[in-house]
Amino acid sequence: MSVLEIEINLSVSGATAVLYSGFVKTRSSGNHADKIFITNKKILINCVRSSIGPDPLKSHNSTFHKIIVKGLALYFLLTCKPAKIKNLILRRFGSNDKFISELTVPSADIAQTTHASANLSAVSKIDPLKAILLLEETPVARSVLYATTHLIKANDARNVFDRFDRLWRAFNSLYRAYSGKTTDTDCHIFLANDIRQNPASYPLAIASISGLTSAMIRTKVRWILMLQNNYPTAKRTKSLKESILRTKDSRILTIYRDTLTVREKFLKAEKHYTAVDSHIKTELAAPSINNSDVVVTLCIKYMYYVRNKIAHAERADHGFSFLLDHAEQKELDWLNPMLEALVIDLINISDQF
Repeated sequence: MSVLEIEINLSVSGATAVLYSGFVKTRSSGNHADKIFITNKKILINCVRSSIGPDPLKSHNSTFHKIIVKGLALYFLLTCKPAKIKNLILRRFGSNDKFISELTVPSADIAQTTHASANLSAVSKIDPLKAILLLEETPVARSVLYATTHLIKANDARNVFDRFDRLWRAFNSLYRAYSGKTTDTDCHIFLANDIRQNPASYPLAIASISGLTSAMIRTKVRWILMLQNNYPTAKRTKSLKESILRTKDSRILTIYRDTLTVREKFLKAEKHYTAVDSHIKTELAAPSINNSDVVVTLCIKYMYYVRNKIAHAERADHGFSFLLDHAEQKELDWLNPMLEALVIDLINISDQF
């Protein structure tokens, strides 16, 4: 058997504090798990394999590279602070712990994971007991790992556009694992139903929107453009009808009421208008608050529209948004905290996936 000892040293001052001691799994570790030990200054991983290639980190699909990613991701989740990687040391041992070689990778040859200015305070809201799930080697554990790396980088992003993109990637990884579905539509329906049925599982997302009013939402989003984009033909308005009939929150229904004329002709053509109009009037006659509806509408329905406009290149590259107070920048700056809250809520219930 061969042993690869991986030591990651971080530039952190002060007394040493142990953060985690346990095991980590990868696809190549087989039925056993590798040992991992994390302090605020160092990450140590001991990997036992039947054989180890000559360049274990640079080979395509390297499991040793992935195990380092797991260690770093957990480190940042536990410390909630950025840290510079001082160096990376690889020590190889043969049978009977016979020392074979040592390789040190200096900081000059390392692409740092975070900038010193990164604000990782948001990840402190992640339950540490749920964070360590990323050390496992299951589909859910991989989704948590991928999501946390994107979440960490979202909090180290240089602008709101990159921050939104990374938050959405984290969100995408989690909702696909949770739903077990293959299409975005099916994933979104599953998650929307879960948010409505189990609002207590989403405390951060609920808190992020609870103080919003109908007027506040309307002034912050491109609601009419979303309706025109999502329902471009009369045939597509069946989904609009279903979306409205599922909604109970008076804030969202007020916005639908005030903008329904945009698709009134289509709704009437498909004989959906009467049911929609009746539902809105009935619900608004006795206004009610349903925060789950707002989370679903803003974080899933509306942000998916925003994400598609960016991902499908239906807008100029954000680098050409040269005004610091550009409307799209303001919109994403407003949306990002809500999406981040939902991502963290999902990580905190990932053991239920």
